[in-house]
Amino acid sequence: MDFRQLSYEQGMFSSEALGDDVFFTANTEMEAVCYHEAAHAVSWYVFGKSLRFIGVDTSYLTEADGSVSVIFSGEVTRIHRSQMVWIDYRYRPMLFFEGVASAAGPVGELRFRQERGTPLRLIGGSEGDHLAIDQIGKCLEKRARDRFAYRRHVWAHAKRLLACETVWRAISDVAEELYASSDNTDGWRSIKPREVYRICRRHGLRQGIARGTKQ
Repeated sequence: MDFRQLSYEQGMFSSEALGDDVFFTANTEMEAVCYHEAAHAVSWYVFGKSLRFIGVDTSYLTEADGSVSVIFSGEVTRIHRSQMVWIDYRYRPMLFFEGVASAAGPVGELRFRQERGTPLRLIGGSEGDHLAIDQIGKCLEKRARDRFAYRRHVWAHAKRLLACETVWRAISDVAEELYASSDNTDGWRSIKPREVYRICRRHGLRQGIARGTKQ
């Protein structure tokens, strides 16, 4: 099934079994996390937000039987400003941006996994994104809005954004840069925000291009 056809639940909570090749799996999982974080970063950039940090972390867990498991995680933080941009979406713009940028990480990872033919396994890795989206949805619910409709709305827009080949090429280049990063202090690999900006501009994406205007 094409990633654009996956529902919020099918994508966010996908849990296909990983393969048996540990070396292949570990490297592919690291690359998948890089795509996940790159999708967050590029999404925030095209929504006009400035980034503070983009990185992925590798940690190791020793099991009771002495075996060692590798765990990958990532983080993208942005610079918060009070400026609001008012446009004609069904939700207040910042709620829309927050939801789509949160959904973009899992959607980016899904597209990467489908294109590489690797198992769709986001459960756990997408937990923080789901919580961010659901927290907004619960707040909307207190104002007589449908939080599940909000989920579907931002998920659909994230898929639409990442189906744009220009955006996807920028995400792929950011992910490759992050994967190849030599900055491995305390398990972290990271790239500077200016590198994300440079890659986006190279692909013709200017900061804020996805905010739109009154429609």
